[in-house]
Amino acid sequence: MAHHRIKSPQKYPFWLKATLILIGLSLLFMVASYGKFILMPLAFSAFFAMLLNPLVEVFERWKLGRAGSILLTLLLVFVVFAGVLSLISAQFIQFSERVPEVTEKLKTTTDQAITFLEETVGISQEEQSEYLQQGINNLIDQSGNYVSSIVSATTNMFTVMTLMPIFIFFMLYYREMYRTFFRKLVDVKQGVGSNIDSLLDRVQNVTQNYLVGMLTVIGILAVLNTTGLFIVGLEHAVFFGVFAALLAIIPYIGIIIGALPPLVYALLLTDSLLTPVFVIAVFGTVQFLEGNFITPRIVGSKVSINPFVAMVALIIGGELWGISGMILFVPLIGILKVVFDQIEELKPYGYLLGNSVQYNEE
Repeated sequence: MAHHRIKSPQKYPFWLKATLILIGLSLLFMVASYGKFILMPLAFSAFFAMLLNPLVEVFERWKLGRAGSILLTLLLVFVVFAGVLSLISAQFIQFSERVPEVTEKLKTTTDQAITFLEETVGISQEEQSEYLQQGINNLIDQSGNYVSSIVSATTNMFTVMTLMPIFIFFMLYYREMYRTFFRKLVDVKQGVGSNIDSLLDRVQNVTQNYLVGMLTVIGILAVLNTTGLFIVGLEHAVFFGVFAALLAIIPYIGIIIGALPPLVYALLLTDSLLTPVFVIAVFGTVQFLEGNFITPRIVGSKVSINPFVAMVALIIGGELWGISGMILFVPLIGILKVVFDQIEELKPYGYLLGNSVQYNEE
């Protein structure tokens, strides 16, 4: 099936296009930065709406009505989410019982480190205490900012969690309206209407396949992590395994971050020095399998942007929207590439974002 591309009827000089692109990018960054309070929940809601749309259509074919189908779908999602959250919470409660032991171990390790520094480096215990006191004072000075940031992040999270089901409901309920809007937005007289339908279908398919693929990858990683930690003999293997798998939604660095808690736990609360080595081996093996076999085969080229662009998207997303940006910006760039590939004058930018290197030898 040939891909239809939207052709621009006019040609503009390069200097004008470059200027307009720079202005557009500047405005885009400003809007993304100042409008994240609404854009972030809208982006998450749009992704989930596209993910849940096939299930809603199945319920609609069962004559449940659109509103009833959407509500039933959201109820099923809530039940699954509550089940996963209950499993993680039960494991976390068991893990929290070891917190006093972790604290005592950290205190012992700190005392040993102070003694080591005093014996080898020559820094007296009084000087170390002074440096530690200065660090504590600085931490206290900054504690107000930290508490404010935590409270703000918690408030934002609850706000997003409250708004998302409402946004998802209306996005699914009025989904034909948005398609009609884009048709009306484009000049139908120039025969672009069918191309708009093709573009919207491709964006929805890419997004659905990517999200389903990522959920599948997270499930496989949770099983692999948990199994490996069980074999190693680490306590709370389910909690550590699922936690590390969930962080894999952050590309490239999520698994590394997720491996730190079990590694620290193994270093502090296990008697054998081999256990931390085995934990590193487990996550190293899972990381190798994920990067070379699991993700390429399951997610494949659904969001086929090159690793350099993905890293830039992670940095920009983290700067603008925090962790949410690191999760959202990679698939958003992938969707942007799909749009660029459909518009003739933007095809070079789609090529630049892509992962398929085809050099022009002419």
